[in-house]
Amino acid sequence: MVGNRQRTSTRQTWNEGAMLNAIDAVKNGQMGWLKAAKLFNVPQATLRRRANDVNKKTKGCAKVLGRFSSTFNEAEEKKLVGHILLLESRLFVLTTKEKQLAFEFATRNGIPNRFKDGSAGREWLRGFRMRHPAISLRQPEAVSAARAAAFNRPQIQKIFDTLEMTLENEKIDVHYIYNMDESGLSTVQRAPKIFAKTGRKQVGSLTSAERGQHVTCVCCMNAIGNFVPPAPIFPRKNRKEELLDALPPGSLGLFHETGWMTGDTFVLWLEHFQNIVNASLESKVLVLLDDHSSHKSLKALTFAKNNGTAMM
Repeated sequence: MVGNRQRTSTRQTWNEGAMLNAIDAVKNGQMGWLKAAKLFNVPQATLRRRANDVNKKTKGCAKVLGRFSSTFNEAEEKKLVGHILLLESRLFVLTTKEKQLAFEFATRNGIPNRFKDGSAGREWLRGFRMRHPAISLRQPEAVSAARAAAFNRPQIQKIFDTLEMTLENEKIDVHYIYNMDESGLSTVQRAPKIFAKTGRKQVGSLTSAERGQHVTCVCCMNAIGNFVPPAPIFPRKNRKEELLDALPPGSLGLFHETGWMTGDTFVLWLEHFQNIVNASLESKVLVLLDDHSSHKSLKALTFAKNNGTAMM
């Protein structure tokens, strides 16, 4: 939920358009400070500072309340809005919990910020939504288990319409469509069912270990059967080359404490993908994948865009 804190201050309640007109009138010599302030209903002292460009925190008719200024300027926030709308058009889902996108944007562009724990705060998100009505929070349609199993024609059609539009806009040939997904593997195989005496409470089968480790394997291939060498993600903090023995030629060995895909790990996989398929802005490729949070980091999407890889 986003906070509902109501503003109690009456400072800077003047209209920005009126302030801009007052500044223009003073600068053009049409009238003086007092007359412009009364005519356009703006504070005379504020008008004087704005017209002389001596305000310490802002220029023109922009408003700044308190001792803190906005993290992003108008152009930077427009880029964020465009980024969010692009993700939504490609069927990537962003929720209010994924505020780390703003932190990544600020960090990547060297913008000073007060974000904590690698994520923007609730109040920043509230203000961002108020400044940009082009985006809004929508309640997704609830899907029953039966409908999820069979899916439905409108949803299927929406996916194919988006796919067709992406291929046309990006000028991608059908044999440059790749599908990528992560599969969870275990180092211990599940024992098959065995015959045993009826009524026995416990039945055992010899395996290499009772509990295995989870290993994620990233697999990717295109519509005509060409595949990108796999990239297993081993649950280790430190790299161990012995684990890469006997992997298919060209495979990428990744290591992470959890063994799961993360934003940084996904960027490494994108670099691996780029080295194999040699995509470019003149010869683009499309990667079909799910909307896991690791696939939506700003660093990953920027790398893909700069190297001619569209993701959907």
